[in-house]
Amino acid sequence: SVALDHYAAKTDAMLEAFTRLNSSVERTGVFSALEKRSLFRLVALNNTLFTDVIAKIGILERSNTAWKYLQYADVWEGLQDEFEIRDRFWKIEFKLNLIQQNSKFFLEVLATDKSNTLEWIIIALISIEIVVMGVEIARGI
Repeated sequence: SVALDHYAAKTDAMLEAFTRLNSSVERTGVFSALEKRSLFRLVALNNTLFTDVIAKIGILERSNTAWKYLQYADVWEGLQDEFEIRDRFWKIEFKLNLIQQNSKFFLEVLATDKSNTLEWIIIALISIEIVVMGVEIARGI
C-alpha cells in the first residue's frame, strides 16, 4: 500500500510535468532544447515506473503461501480488497499509459522534424553538386 502511494505520487508529478510541457508546446508551437530533454526524461521515468510497478514489486502477484493454502489466499484477496490494491494499481497504470501515448506522439513529431531537416540538407547537397558539375562542364567547353 505504501509502495502504491509512492508510485501514485510519482505518477501524478510526471503527469503534472507533462501537462506543463504540453502547455508550453501549445503556446509556442515548438520544442526548446530543454523541453526535448524534459520529454526524454519523462519517457525514461515512465518506463522505469512501469517496470518497477509491474515487475519489481509484483502488486498483483500472489505469494507462494497464498497459492499453497486456501485460507491464506482468502486473506490475500481480503487485504487486496481492503486496501483497494487493484483499483489503485489500475489508476496508476491508466496514468502511465496516458503519459506513454502522449509521449509517443511528441516523439513522432520530433522524429518527423528531424527527418524533414535531413531531407532539406540532402536536397541542398544535391543542388550544390549539380552547380559544381555545371561549373566543371562549363569550364570544359
